Amino acid sequence: MPHEQPQTQSTNVHHLRVGDFVVTTIQDAYLQGGFGLITNLDDSTVQDLHAASRRPTPPKITLNCYLVDTGDERILIDTGLGALVGDEGARLEAGLSEMGLARADIDRVILTHSHPDHLGGLIDSDDKPVFPQAEIWVPAGELAFWRGAVPADASDMLRNQFASAQRVFDACAANLRSIEKDEIRPGITRYPIPGHTPDHSGYRIASNGESLLIAADIVHLPQIQFPRPDAHVMFDTDPAQAVRSRQALFAEVAESGEPIAGHHIDFPGIGYVVADGDGYRFLPHVWSPFV
Repeated sequence: MPHEQPQTQSTNVHHLRVGDFVVTTIQDAYLQGGFGLITNLDDSTVQDLHAASRRPTPPKITLNCYLVDTGDERILIDTGLGALVGDEGARLEAGLSEMGLARADIDRVILTHSHPDHLGGLIDSDDKPVFPQAEIWVPAGELAFWRGAVPADASDMLRNQFASAQRVFDACAANLRSIEKDEIRPGITRYPIPGHTPDHSGYRIASNGESLLIAADIVHLPQIQFPRPDAHVMFDTDPAQAVRSRQALFAEVAESGEPIAGHHIDFPGIGYVVADGDGYRFLPHVWSPFV
């Protein structure tokens, strides 16, 4: 008998226990990408790597946010696109609602960097703060760069990024706090990974002998940048520095076995990095029905 078939997945939320903390991935968006995002590899190499991954063509880009529940605080690491996406469908708030959380339940927001897809969820369509009671912590170098003058030779893309960052920071000015040291609070430590933006930062979540390194935008197209960590993306402020940061982080976690999470790694964005020839592979975390 004819009937309506499912059109969406049942959830965009995934929980992982890290010691006494719970880290929740909330998928904010699933965006259209393109091979042209990679700027320093030839087209055939990019397309061969993509084809080998069996992902859809043209490539899509996952956008995750991470909620850290320490038992005392709920700390949101990045906020997705929010009002900056228009009608495209940012889903952070739907994910929070699915968990039974309201805006007022977020105690603190920590930003990895100041690109539109990471801070847009801080404001609504009227430029009002979405989390008005929460302190918003931003790496000091990010605040200095994005609240400063737009470089005279800036591309249109960079000018738009400045405009978005300044719009959000102006709207949330009363709650902004600058991260001046690496220890944010017990169990959350900043991990500098500059290059993608001047003070692009990851955060190591550590509790009761376990840890997870939230590695922000260490990759955008994982099927390309794990096997080829030398691959630049067009969003990088300093592509050469971004490559050095990526190679150092991959080498560290491949050696240590520490799991990582990435804002643009396929949902739920958590897994392990292992060496593979001259590059690396990503081994996804195995889903469990229990936290």
